[in-house]
Formats: sequence, C-alpha cells, structure tokens
Amino acid sequence: MKRRKKIYLGLGIIAILAVGALVFTNQGTEVETVRVKQGSITRKVVDTGYVQPVTESSLYATQNARVVRVLVETGQSVKKGQTLAILENRDLAIQINEVRTRLAQAEANASSIRAAMERIHLELENAQENLSRVKELYMAGAATKAKFEAAQLKGETYQQSLKEQQSQLDSILAQVSGLRENLEQLTSKEKQLTIRSPIGGIILNLPIEEHQVLAPGILLATVADPNKLEVKTDILSDDLREVKVGQKVTITSPVLGERKLVGKVKEIYPRAVEKQSSLGVIQRRVPVIISLNDPANLKPGYEVKVAIETLIRSNVLLVPHEAARTLEDGRKEVMAVVDGRIKRRLVETGISDNENIEIISGLQLEDEIIKDGSLDLKDKAKVKPVRVD
Repeated sequence: MKRRKKIYLGLGIIAILAVGALVFTNQGTEVETVRVKQGSITRKVVDTGYVQPVTESSLYATQNARVVRVLVETGQSVKKGQTLAILENRDLAIQINEVRTRLAQAEANASSIRAAMERIHLELENAQENLSRVKELYMAGAATKAKFEAAQLKGETYQQSLKEQQSQLDSILAQVSGLRENLEQLTSKEKQLTIRSPIGGIILNLPIEEHQVLAPGILLATVADPNKLEVKTDILSDDLREVKVGQKVTITSPVLGERKLVGKVKEIYPRAVEKQSSLGVIQRRVPVIISLNDPANLKPGYEVKVAIETLIRSNVLLVPHEAARTLEDGRKEVMAVVDGRIKRRLVETGISDNENIEIISGLQLEDEIIKDGSLDLKDKAKVKPVRVD
C-alpha cells in the first residue's frame, strides 16, 4: 500500500512538471523589444584633435650667439614688441667695431681730399687770373713767350692736380658707401640679438636659458594669441570623402565636462601625410582645421574629440544599431515580433550613428522588433516580448 502511494506521488510530480513545462513553452522565451521609431540621424566622422592658436609665432636664432638675459617666462603675457631675451655675438661686435673704424678713417680721408681740392681750386683760379694778365701783356709785347708759357703750364698743372684729387675722392666715396652698407647690414644683424615679440599674447614655449650657446635655427620662443583658438585633426583619407568646409563640428573633452562646443570645418589641407597609429600602423591622414565659436576653458595643446557632421537625414525610420545583423551575403536582417512569434525580415539600411541605423525598407513605423539582433531565435519561435523603449 505504501509502495503504491509513492508511485502515485511520483507520477503526480511528473505530471505537474510536465504541465509547467508546457505552460512555459506556450509562453515563449522572454526577449527585450523596441518599436520602430521616426526621427533624425546624423552620420559623423569622429577623431581626435588638438587645440592650437589661430595666431602663433615661433622665433629662431638667426646666428651664432650666447644668451645674456631672459626677460620673460613660459605662460607670461607679453605685448607686441616687448623684449623677450638679449643675445650676444662677440664676433659680430668685433666686425662692427672694425667696420666703424675703417669707415671713420675713410670719411676722414674724404674730408682731407675735399679740403685739398678747395685749396687747389683757389690756386687754379689765381693761376687762371695770372694767365689772363700775362696773355694780355704777351699780346702787347710787354711779356716774353717763356713767361706766357710758364703761366699756361701752371694753370694746367693745377687742373691736372684737381682731376687726380677728384679721382681719389670718388674712390674713397665708393669705399665709404660700401662700408656704410656693410655697417648697416651688421647693425641690422646686431638688432636681431634683441629678441622681441612679434605679436601680443602669451609665451607658450621658452626653451632657452641664460649663458646658453646658440646656433642658427634653434628655437628661442613661441608666442601665441590665447583668445583665438582652433582645433587641428588628422582625418583618415578614406573618411574624408564627405567632409566639406563649413560643416558643423561638435567638440568634447574631459576638461569640458558635459559641455559640448560647436565649431565648423574651416580648412582641409590639399594633401595627405603619413601618420603612424598607436598600434604602429602607417596611415594616410589629411589635416583638417576646425574653427571654434567659443573656446570655453580649452588651452593650446589640449586633446579633444571632434565629430564632423557629414550627412543628416530627417523623418526617417530608425532602429537600434544592434537590432540589425549582417548575413553572410552582406544583407541586413532584423527579427520582428508578430502575434508573439519571431518573423525574420530582410531590411534595406541607410546611414547609422553610434546608437541607431536608418531603415529604408522592410519595416513600418511602430513595428515591434527584437532589440538584440544577435540572439539565436528561429523564425516563428514563440517569444514573450518585454518592451524596453
């Protein structure tokens, strides 16, 4: 009797489990679903960029020199024309002194010759007056021919001497002109030893220090206007086909917090350059300059993320990006839920963003679909939909 009771009890439990399994099967697998919605979607080219000044000027050493004084420091505000540093070129100073000495001597020689020419000119005038008197006497027979010829010779001698002095003066004046030009070039070079800011702004970089020896081409300082900033980004050449000047750009950065800045594509460089990615891959990238409406608290050198809006579609059907899966032949498919059962549908898709993908055909507005298209659910399988949108 007890054995029969145990058998009946076991059969009852099995029956209950079977009924439960049947009920569960009839209810179907619980899945998250969403409705096809209508809205706008924007295709973006997203990359990393760096903030840089619109106006920036780098100053370089133009000659061998030594740093005597550095009058500013990095981050300091400066005015246009303000002295940043003073350099010294001893060889140049020696050359300038030598040229000045030679110039002074040449100018003194020129002055001496001019004075001599003035004396000769007076002597010539006296000789010409004497010749005129002797000639009259000679014509009247009151002076000898020898005296007349002597007066003539004296005048000619002074004329020849005057020509020689003029020739010497011309030569010395040419020397003076050359020395002055040389001195002007040297003093212009000397002025370059006083380093002045070409613009008003802040010192971004000041890599020199006092007593440092410099060679031509060494960077002395970089000055920039901190109030006018832009972003430079290097876009993959394959992503550039839809990027155009004037397109809207959204700029984000941890330093901005939740704030998003707005800018525009200002310039696209005419050629690509080779860049090595963080993984060591050589890529062809094109520099793109983005203007900022308001730089907020960004500073030169800050890293930002830029999103260039290349294409916008409005009033289109949208589903979550993960709802559509790609088949082996490249076509797209979603799983619709109709009367509690799965119905696989091929769809034609358009552009996508980080969240949604555009549906061109294959679905209707408010159709219910499985949110996760990667789930392994067979066509016509019964499901229990749970709306999550």
